[in-house]
Amino acid sequence: MEKDFHTIDGERHSLEDCVWSNYQSEFILKEGAENVFVNGEDDYVTSDMLCNEFTHCEDTDDYRPMEDTVWCDVEEVCYSDEMEMTESYCGVRGAEDSFSNSCDYHWIEYGRAAEHWLSIEQTIYCEDIGDYVEEDDAHYCDNEGEYYYDEDLANGSREGCIGSYHSNKHPEDYNYGYQKSRFSVGFEIEKTKFEMRDGTISEEQGDEFGEYYLFAGAETDSSCGVEAVTNILPLSPVGSRYRKQVFDMIDEASHIIDSPSDVNCGGHITISMKQDSTSLILDGYDIVNQLKPRLSLIYALYRHRLKRSYCRSNKGIKKQDNTKYSPVNVKGNRVELRIPSRVTCTKQLKLRYDLMYNIMHYTFQDPKPLDDFLVIVRPIVDKMYGGDTNKVDSIYEYAKSFRRYLILDEVSEDINEFINND
Repeated sequence: MEKDFHTIDGERHSLEDCVWSNYQSEFILKEGAENVFVNGEDDYVTSDMLCNEFTHCEDTDDYRPMEDTVWCDVEEVCYSDEMEMTESYCGVRGAEDSFSNSCDYHWIEYGRAAEHWLSIEQTIYCEDIGDYVEEDDAHYCDNEGEYYYDEDLANGSREGCIGSYHSNKHPEDYNYGYQKSRFSVGFEIEKTKFEMRDGTISEEQGDEFGEYYLFAGAETDSSCGVEAVTNILPLSPVGSRYRKQVFDMIDEASHIIDSPSDVNCGGHITISMKQDSTSLILDGYDIVNQLKPRLSLIYALYRHRLKRSYCRSNKGIKKQDNTKYSPVNVKGNRVELRIPSRVTCTKQLKLRYDLMYNIMHYTFQDPKPLDDFLVIVRPIVDKMYGGDTNKVDSIYEYAKSFRRYLILDEVSEDINEFINND
């Protein structure tokens, strides 16, 4: 005969007044029993057990064993051990969202604390980069009464010279307010050195660079040598006077663009577009998600760059995995294509300009399926490869495989070496 009671602490209690606790391996009284989460399942424990061995998790809003939780120094609360934690430059541990929502920390992009959160008490705002750095990376300018990240600027260096790494953060916007085109573009021209018109070489910080309509300036580059950064340019079609103006700027700076480079150099491209109430473009990832079919051609053209360390993360371009060292990096409402290879000459830069216009136009103004789009841009790609139809045919096959990867997360055999190469 089955018992119709359980004995708890020496006293009999009816079955309906009791509940089984997996954590305590015994029946406990329902009255006062506390709901907890253990080993992926809901469970019950006594109030005393809850106080002694469990803690509340902010992210899951439940109680879990202390060994299954992590402490967040920023908010001074516990999270479940499922929460991804990070550590600030000064050693404070916390959830990523805790840092980003806190008024006490800045995300640092430059200097010794780059890619880390840092207490605002240890940061200084620098005018030249429009951002905060660790206090020892800021240089005070007596003349201006302001701090600069670039020590040479703080000391009053000359215009038209190669600056320090990441010193060109204020390009002129030639498409301000998107008055000339719905789309804007910017290029980074990385070189081992600049060969100047007078035959001299410029390759170090402080060397003469000159002033050009095309470029916001030049700076040293940690990966290959030096880098010229363009101003923000209107992205316009063949026949447009704005395209002609851009191409004239390219021709004026041809000796910079034609300077020597090597495989360590890249050709980053940044694009943005005008937002309106009907486009549903809220941030850069809204742009990326619509661009993905056309980006498959970019992946095909520069597929070998997917094996490099600076393009090996987030190849599927997923918002939750956004990171700098990936083929496509989203920065607010701007999209940086990090996958393109180095720019070797003016002709190549002009072809890339035209290709980027077509990618944007046939995505947002006159949408086309990938097959139709590939036919439209075939003349541009043919010129990129000197009319080698076999190479272009091969690239187009890769593009179709990369489309399946970017849209369906399907890795075909022909692109496996570029996707799964970690």
